[in-house]
Amino acid sequence: MIIGLNVLCLLVNKLHLTAQPEGNTIESVMRLAHLLILAIIILTIMLLTVGLQRTVYLEGQKRQSPLVLLRTGRYFLWRVIKFRLIFAPAVWILAWLIFLATKELTSIETDFLKSAEAAPLVYGLSFAAASLVLVTPLLLMLPLMVVLDCPVFASFKLLRQCKLLDAKELVMLFLISTALMLLRGFFPSVKSASTISEWLLIIAWHIVHGFLNLVIAVLAVRFAASLDLVHQKKRSSED
Repeated sequence: MIIGLNVLCLLVNKLHLTAQPEGNTIESVMRLAHLLILAIIILTIMLLTVGLQRTVYLEGQKRQSPLVLLRTGRYFLWRVIKFRLIFAPAVWILAWLIFLATKELTSIETDFLKSAEAAPLVYGLSFAAASLVLVTPLLLMLPLMVVLDCPVFASFKLLRQCKLLDAKELVMLFLISTALMLLRGFFPSVKSASTISEWLLIIAWHIVHGFLNLVIAVLAVRFAASLDLVHQKKRSSED
């Protein structure tokens, strides 16, 4: 279901990108509606994934309904949002700095945002390098929050007690996921895709990558649980 929603997100994104709002009120409203639906789908995927992690930690492989996953994930809603608000900009800024350094050493003339189409390999490598630099918080902060039921900054402090090299399978899968992200740069973009073969290729990539990320999420929460860490402070009312 999570992977299916991910593909649906892709299709809604296509509708949003191809809408032409200039001078047309109906098209503007439709584009806004697409953007709202896209945000809801992304939020739902986030909650389902966190709900999956939490129930895997508490009840192992017991089958859970989507409503249970959503209800469980909703408890962590603000922490997930805080985590995303902190680390999404951090990854972007670091990727931008890596891109600027690469630009100085090469003959690339495009700017960072336009490089997604003009120099997709360099663009992808910038984000891959940024993700590798931040690999420990990206992989373990959310699982620590899920396992220990602790706030965002408490999970960040606990990272120093985590040795990621002890989770070799997790690291290997993360590297494969990063390599797949690089491979995505050679595919047609969602906005430019027009033929059936192009769409089949993009959808197949999203299914494989989505499944891999779910496996990483489950392995990460199991690794966090195996560390036997303890969060002694009380939860704040904000969480």
